[in-house]
Amino acid sequence: MRYTVTIQETHYEQLKNHLLKEDDKERVAFVICGRGLVENEEDRFLTKELILLSDEQLLTSEKYKVSWDNNYFIKALKKAETKNFGVIVIHNHPSGFEGFSETDDIGEKGLFELAFNRNGGDRPHGSLIMMPNGSFIGRIWDKNLNTELFSLIRVIGDSFKIWYPDRMKKFETSTAFDRQKLAFGSSLVQDLSKIKCTIVGAGATGSATALLLTRLGIGELYLIDKDIVEETNLNRLHGAKKEDIGKYKVDVLKKYILEIGLGTKVNVIKDWISSKKGRDLLKLSDVVFGCTDDHSGRILLNRFAFFYLTPVIDMGLVISVNGNPPSIQDLQGRISYLYPNSDCLITKGVINPDIAYEESLQRNEPENYEKLKQEAYVVGEGNPAPAVVTFTTQIASMAVNEFLNRMQNFNPLGKRPHKIYFFHRGTEITPANLKNNECRICGSEGYWGRGDMQPFLDMVVQ
Repeated sequence: MRYTVTIQETHYEQLKNHLLKEDDKERVAFVICGRGLVENEEDRFLTKELILLSDEQLLTSEKYKVSWDNNYFIKALKKAETKNFGVIVIHNHPSGFEGFSETDDIGEKGLFELAFNRNGGDRPHGSLIMMPNGSFIGRIWDKNLNTELFSLIRVIGDSFKIWYPDRMKKFETSTAFDRQKLAFGSSLVQDLSKIKCTIVGAGATGSATALLLTRLGIGELYLIDKDIVEETNLNRLHGAKKEDIGKYKVDVLKKYILEIGLGTKVNVIKDWISSKKGRDLLKLSDVVFGCTDDHSGRILLNRFAFFYLTPVIDMGLVISVNGNPPSIQDLQGRISYLYPNSDCLITKGVINPDIAYEESLQRNEPENYEKLKQEAYVVGEGNPAPAVVTFTTQIASMAVNEFLNRMQNFNPLGKRPHKIYFFHRGTEITPANLKNNECRICGSEGYWGRGDMQPFLDMVVQ
């Protein structure tokens, strides 16, 4: 079991402004956290609400010490208790001491003993220390008052930041990454080796995305797709050969990635993402790439990004033609970076809820679907959409570069949530976020960081 925490970027900025002041004094905050649990794999804290204690609420605030009335902590526990949320205590070390002091050990033990006695439960709570440079170290406290370091601490939003216990230690990398290090330094290679990415859809854009991430040095890939290789898509599937026809796309892609030999681990699921295995892989992910035209799957990913504070980079390509011989009328690609404070795919009109319903019905109630199709209540399958490998690969490259930019900030002005490229016109547009957005997913903070609940993602039909 590993323990991680994901912090909304808006929360991170509020914590920095609250904790890091020029007077070099320790301060404190409490965080109410949703949870994401995959049994025997990972227990994830998801920041949902901050409780910042003002200087007037502190009993002492010095360079090496901070204290407060425990009634404030009890109020935080009351809020967490109603939905079985976790609580994280955060304070700063103005001196820059990179570790938990003996004073921290004694004080936190008493706090979390109070937490378990009052709220009960077996799930851990946590504590974080913010360093003067804004980085974090942290640990969990279990019900037996034992501690364990967080394996990974993420900040997600406009940017993507991570910290982990051995980040500043010497890291040996393959010479294969030497020229990449000349561009971005060795720290990026180390960071990428700690990241787990899920790719939903192993077709044209998905296979290209997987290979690009592998050659960047990503630590682990989860591939989700239940389709097999067909002759009609051989010209677009990276890594596939004629002898692979009839094999599962994810198996073919996994074999090719492992043969590259750069150390990326690969797990595959031959099922829908709404399956238990599919949901668990999503919950273990640091970043998700949506490479499917399935509207039902996109609705799930769209909600998942906000519920579990996991960036979803969704991509799509539309080619419209007229006449015979065909003439290009529209050739556009789209990249959407989904996270709290961005518009979601429904708000932007990318997802058609009616089509999503039909796809879900076809998947879960095929007999009823066929009946409704005959009665013209559902549209039914359409003709195959045009696709060209150069454009699907270009969209995949743009999506992976979007992820790199969120980590490295090499193009600050290019970090827009939604981008549409008109290849036939050589233009690009970046739709702005809507004002007064009333969407339940992206227009309100109610679901942000909610994590586990029944039903999953508060979806009645999956």
